[in-house]
Amino acid sequence: MKVWKLTKKQVTVRVIVLIVLLTAAYVLLCLRAARHWKPVQVTVQTEARKPSVYVDPAGTTQETRILPPAGYERVPAAEGSFLAYMRSRPLYPDGSAIYEYTGETTSGGNAVAVYDMEIGTEGWQECADTAIRFWSDYFRESGQTDRLAFHLTNGFLCDWERFSKGKRVLAFGSFSMWLPLKTPSSSEQTFRDWQMTVMHYAGSRSLEDESAPITPSEARTGDILCRGGSPGHVVLFVDEAVNAEGERCYLLAQGLIPAQSAHILYAGDQKENPWITQQQLGEYPVRASAYLFDEGMLRRWGEGFLNAAAAES
Repeated sequence: MKVWKLTKKQVTVRVIVLIVLLTAAYVLLCLRAARHWKPVQVTVQTEARKPSVYVDPAGTTQETRILPPAGYERVPAAEGSFLAYMRSRPLYPDGSAIYEYTGETTSGGNAVAVYDMEIGTEGWQECADTAIRFWSDYFRESGQTDRLAFHLTNGFLCDWERFSKGKRVLAFGSFSMWLPLKTPSSSEQTFRDWQMTVMHYAGSRSLEDESAPITPSEARTGDILCRGGSPGHVVLFVDEAVNAEGERCYLLAQGLIPAQSAHILYAGDQKENPWITQQQLGEYPVRASAYLFDEGMLRRWGEGFLNAAAAES
């Protein structure tokens, strides 16, 4: 019986081919599962707006720019709360355009103010992703890293702890798995890469699954209006005020498709007042931007956010 043996040269060639194939497979996995977030570069453009009793053009943050309605005062915010965090968010100058992930401007007709917050060039920071971005930025800055975990639309849990240890998510449709592709890191770049992964695979459906309905009387900053679907939409509660009778009103913010700057909305069909009242939240359907939200779509994600407003209620 003749024994077929490879020559030394043939063995070398096969080893080289195997190494090339394995290297190519690793590169492809990295390209799919280990993408890097990059911020879009924008040139701020503004246009003059007519004066408004709700806007102080000189204000540079959410709290100093957007003024509460007559008879209302902002709810006191506990130190370190999500409410306090949102009020300190910087804004682009009054009259700023909204910027898409390409760096181009889009109509800002329904935006009373635009957040000075970078968005990535990959185009994944849309509506649900804007809520995820604000929540996760807050968790990281406040040291609540144990809350940095979101389910993807297919139900897979993508948490910061495993991501920071070098694991990356490989996803195809309903299938997802962790792969050890990077060295451990807790850098700003790694955190943005994690956010980008969540934004890519999560959305209004996953936030709907992770949240529960609440009543208008329970609403507080950090809650959402959520219509799960394709397309769906998510709007985030970012501030609140109260009058002498205990009636509350709220500011809402959103992102949109295509991915663009997060911005504070005018309330409902109003063209000047950005505050939506507790009463209006109970008059279904609730209009926010071009979207309508039915009963059951006012929701609280996870355990919600503790702040002074929650303690008072």
